[in-house]
This record gives sequence, C-alpha cells and structure tokens, in this order.
Amino acid sequence: MTKASSPGRPPKADQRLSKQLILKTALPIVQGRGVDALSFRVLADQLGVTPMAVTYHAGSKKQLLSDLVDHAFAGVLDGVDGATPVERARSIMAMYYSYALRNANLLRAILEDVTLMSADLTDVAAELKANTDQLENSDGGDVLVHLLIDYAHGFVLSASSGANNPLTTEDYLRGIDWILCRAAGDRETL
Repeated sequence: MTKASSPGRPPKADQRLSKQLILKTALPIVQGRGVDALSFRVLADQLGVTPMAVTYHAGSKKQLLSDLVDHAFAGVLDGVDGATPVERARSIMAMYYSYALRNANLLRAILEDVTLMSADLTDVAAELKANTDQLENSDGGDVLVHLLIDYAHGFVLSASSGANNPLTTEDYLRGIDWILCRAAGDRETL
C-alpha cells in the first residue's frame, strides 16, 4: 500500500526547484531566442511547476536577468594568460569575446540596461585597464579600454546577427591585434 500525499506545500526535502535549476533552464532560452522569449510561464512549463513557484525562487524578471548575466559571465577571466601587457590584454579580449558571443542576447539586454552588468564584467574592464595602462601609447584614461570593449560589442552584435554570417573569431582578433600593437608603439602585428 502506498502512502497518500497530503495536500499543501510539499516538505522542503521533496522540492526540486531551485534558483540554479531555473538559471540552467533559462539560459538556453535566452541564448537561442532572446530575452523577450523568456517568461515565468515558459520556465514553469519547462520545469513542470507553476509560474508562481518560478517567481518565488527567481524574483522579478529583472532580477532573473541579472542573475543570468552573473551565471553566464562567471569566470570570464579565469583562462586569461600572457607574459606581457599586450598578451594579457589580447587574452582578456579573446575570453570576453567568446563569452559575449555565446551570450549575445544577454549582451543586448546589458546594453539596454547597464544595471544588469555583473561584477565579473566590471572586472574585465578593470583588468583590461590595468594592462593597457602599461602600453607606450596608453591614454592614461579609459579611451583605449572603451575602444577595445566597444569594438568587441560591435563585433559580437554583427557576428550574431544571422546564421550565415561570415565573421569569425580570427577576424575579431586581427582587429584586436591591430589596436593593441599600435597602443604598444609597435607597428608590426602580434
């Protein structure tokens, strides 16, 4: 004989829904179809729960998007390497580009609402500035950092604009190399 379940909220041990599960489910939706395709109802349907249960764990849609940005860009600087400031700046930009391209729809949301920016993304700019400040032709301010990041954003938005887009990571890095070599006072390519 099986035990009949009682009405009401299940005990916490029986609950399987969590913020991490919601983020894991939401990220592919946003990556594939964009932020507008994401709703608590869509998530609830995929997770087999009610929209209210998703809201309880995720908060508002803005909070969910902020948490998705944190989740999607976590560890963006983890693989950065290089012995010189130019090599490190190139590595930072290569890592950032790969994360941003994979999460182009989240990048669009961040560009529309900069309050969605995560600490990891702020760290990208700070680490990039620390390295570009050491270059011979550094402006000593943020101009070079903004130039590099804006170039990455433009390239991500262009490269993610269609299925038959011919832009490649090598094309992007060729532009980064050109900018960094000139900032380093070297007219040769890396």
